[in-house]
Amino acid sequence: MKPEPADDSALSACKDKLKNFRIKELKDVLQQLGLSRQGKKQELADRIMARLSDQQDQVSNLNGKHMVAKEKVLKIVDDTYTKLHEPANPVAVSRNQVDSGLSVSPKKKLTESAQVVKVRCPCGNSMANGPMVKCDDPQCNVWQHVGCVIISEKSADNVPTELPASFYCDICRINRADPFWVTVNHPLLPTAVAPSKIADDGSYTVQYLEKTFPLSRANREMLQKAEYDIQVWCILLDDKVPFRIHWPLHSDVQVNGVHLRVVNRQITQQLGANGRDDGPVLTEYCKEGPNKIVLSRSDSRMFSLGVRIAKRRSLQEVLSLVPKEHDGEKFDYALARVRRCVGGGAEADKADSDSDIEVVAQSL
Repeated sequence: MKPEPADDSALSACKDKLKNFRIKELKDVLQQLGLSRQGKKQELADRIMARLSDQQDQVSNLNGKHMVAKEKVLKIVDDTYTKLHEPANPVAVSRNQVDSGLSVSPKKKLTESAQVVKVRCPCGNSMANGPMVKCDDPQCNVWQHVGCVIISEKSADNVPTELPASFYCDICRINRADPFWVTVNHPLLPTAVAPSKIADDGSYTVQYLEKTFPLSRANREMLQKAEYDIQVWCILLDDKVPFRIHWPLHSDVQVNGVHLRVVNRQITQQLGANGRDDGPVLTEYCKEGPNKIVLSRSDSRMFSLGVRIAKRRSLQEVLSLVPKEHDGEKFDYALARVRRCVGGGAEADKADSDSDIEVVAQSL
């Protein structure tokens, strides 16, 4: 039996709204419906639509229960859509795209919620000027300038910049880069590392970034403990693997005049999808008071550099962070993802690209 025209209209409107949802909103809806939150973005949206379909609700189509269930789903989607498009502050922008030609000006009288907007951008400007993007970490809620942290592949000024489905600021990315390190504080907050200029012969010139960071007596005493260290890190802003340390080509670092090697690969070799750079430990080279760090590089890409004090986790502490299968990703899904990564396949690839992986145990 075909649905009524009103049902067709409601389903079509719901489908249009789901297209504007990020993975976060889709999972919120599924959680309220008591459905599985595993899968890719399109799979999550299809699962919600399946709940609205006649095939999904035939069992509960008794005494009007089908209509109640359908109305509940539509209301949850509608409420989530409304919440997503409510302007949280005068500089809020759409997640799907930002009109780079439109300057967002704050109102003369800011509301109380707008006054607590926290802007921390690698450019160093703490003003909410122009289009902004918000970190997805609920404990962070930092805003950054779209033009500073989103590297658009479209060069035209009148083409809107497309934002990723998920965005994390540089500090949240480095916090997730290595589970064996827990960030304590940041003597040097993230600083933009601009791309190198092109020389007359077509090569990239060597660029220098010089910064100073303070080290208090309390921090120095903390670093006397074996489990604490001070570390310099660098990330590629548009890295396809966001949660890792990534140094520019031809990187060389000096701390208080001492040269440090920052990569184990060839300085002319780019970091592959399955590779990871390290963050050199600076503890023995730093002193109480001001410290100077100099980064030289020759790379056309944009990076972010910082210095942090971190505490080491034990192996047991790291293992305790691994979620149980019923709380996290299903084992088969994780295995397929690892096979794709090891084989160099993209996330969008359906097939497992590495058939040499064999499951010998399902526990560690």
